[in-house]
Amino acid sequence: MRTIEFDAGEHIDLAAKHLLAATTLEDDLTVQGIFNGILLTANAESTPESIVAYYHAESERRAEEYRKSPDGIKARREQEGRTQRQTELNAEIDQAIAGCPMKISDQPAWDEFVAKNTDPYSAGVIKFAERWARLMQVRMEDGSKLADIAKQASSEADNEGITGFMYGCAVATLAQTWKHGEELRRWHNLDTQVGTEGERANETGGVLNPALLSIG
Repeated sequence: MRTIEFDAGEHIDLAAKHLLAATTLEDDLTVQGIFNGILLTANAESTPESIVAYYHAESERRAEEYRKSPDGIKARREQEGRTQRQTELNAEIDQAIAGCPMKISDQPAWDEFVAKNTDPYSAGVIKFAERWARLMQVRMEDGSKLADIAKQASSEADNEGITGFMYGCAVATLAQTWKHGEELRRWHNLDTQVGTEGERANETGGVLNPALLSIG
């Protein structure tokens, strides 16, 4: 029996062909390899379809075994708890910002952003930006300072799971269109910087995108 290794990031369909190619070296050769923790075996009678089918069946068997295990049950309950808490938080935020429209400083620019960003990814930026701005407004009207509540409010306003890049785009959008956008931009740059780049961005009018920063 011969053992082979699969390439990192290799798809199961390609791995199956890789495994079968190794069997052609000898007619009676059996070849095996571990793919995502699952031992795959092939011989001259195997087909790509049979290998792929076995892999998916074994993956599902292991997943079902885990779901029924104490660890799996615990993980499911914890996830259900997180989902319930998030649902309750979303309801609280919706109630808090009800009747508090976003204070737009540049309506044409905001309308243009909305009109141009209609695909699910970019529309998510617009939805988050508006929800975040409205939540900050509510808390600022209660006497809080933007710098003290912006970070927590961004986390609470995120009900769709935005990325770091989307967050940066939301800041850039609000910087141009929201009543408190300039204050947000300057806070964000200082909060995001890993050196002095935020201070420089504040001087030039730029907005740092956290998804593009790295720490050396």
